[in-house]
Amino acid sequence: MTEPDPPTRVSITAGPLVGPVLRRVVGMFAARADLPLDRLDDAVLVADVVAARAPAHVANETVDVALRSSVRSLDLCVGPLRAGGGRALVVDAAVPGVGNVIEQLADGLDVETDGGHEFLRVRMAYSGAD
Repeated sequence: MTEPDPPTRVSITAGPLVGPVLRRVVGMFAARADLPLDRLDDAVLVADVVAARAPAHVANETVDVALRSSVRSLDLCVGPLRAGGGRALVVDAAVPGVGNVIEQLADGLDVETDGGHEFLRVRMAYSGAD
């Protein structure tokens, strides 16, 4: 059995480039994970919401995301976030008339604490029959 590849990390200065950069990177990883087009679109939508909301919650001046793809799944780890930032980022993902985008689209969602910082872990997957 082979070890999984280490996650790929991107660090984007909080500002106008977070959305375009994160959207493209997530799209590439979702395609590499062989997610079907509708789930790839969902992953990019989650990336858009994270990019729009994360700068208010980061511990530093950058939005840091670790990505790992495997067969039919994509894992994102956003952080380090300030204390309380993980849950706040999820709460901020609510869109009027739509609801909480991350909670609706993610197959897994978890906030972890490490060294006083928080990390938001989001899993996008597809397990349907071809």
